[in-house]
Amino acid sequence: MFAIIPENWKCDLKDLAEVFRRSDDPLENHDMIRSVLMDGERLFLIGTEGVSDMNRYIVAVDHIALFGSSPLAGPNRDDLGPRFPSLMGMYIAPDGEWDSGVVARVPDWRLATPAELRLFATETLVSEGIDEAEIAGHGGAKVVLLVRSHGWESINTQPLPVREVASAAVDLYNLKFTGGGEGQ
Repeated sequence: MFAIIPENWKCDLKDLAEVFRRSDDPLENHDMIRSVLMDGERLFLIGTEGVSDMNRYIVAVDHIALFGSSPLAGPNRDDLGPRFPSLMGMYIAPDGEWDSGVVARVPDWRLATPAELRLFATETLVSEGIDEAEIAGHGGAKVVLLVRSHGWESINTQPLPVREVASAAVDLYNLKFTGGGEGQ
């Protein structure tokens, strides 16, 4: 498993995942995902911040990305996947002490309003993470997108369940995609 998480997230993923801290340069993050895909990685944990109706953690089952361009626009990387890949089924959402649901990308989640959350009928709004997920999905990988959602007028200070999500994701991935065999 490979994890790309925000710089301010404190977590221990020893023996579970190689960890890359998200860069302020999106292209650096995209290149990192592509590099790891080329090395054969097929399971990614992507962490990000967002806003929701209350403080909670959400694991994506799908996403809506109406704002901004896709990282898959432009020349195709044939070595990573087909020109117009189906991203259906790229997310895996293990069960646990967190919620799951659809995530929507907005230009800046800190400026979003409850109306946008209702309009998209999603669980949370994010500004990062979906592009990395699309790149990983294009390369044939499975993705766990974990969002630390803050309430409209509060900051989520609940302990990060990153290790628990990562462990559950590895178990689910091995069960569903490797026949219970080797871990990735």
